[in-house]
Amino acid sequence: MMEAIASFLILLIIYFLGILAIVQLAIRPMKRMVDNGDGTNKHWETNHLKILALSFLLSLITTTIAYLIFP
Repeated sequence: MMEAIASFLILLIIYFLGILAIVQLAIRPMKRMVDNGDGTNKHWETNHLKILALSFLLSLITTTIAYLIFP
């Protein structure tokens, strides 16, 4: 059981890093200064969380499919 969990995590990490590289090519990481609307305050707006969440979701799906096909 421990071997299966360890191999699943290793496969998940490898898939995550590979898919992260592909997703960063498709969705460019951005960082821009945005006004709050009242003109007094500004804050940084990024899409890093979207890139990480999409990469993790895709790697979780592909790892699960790989484990179901090749047990």
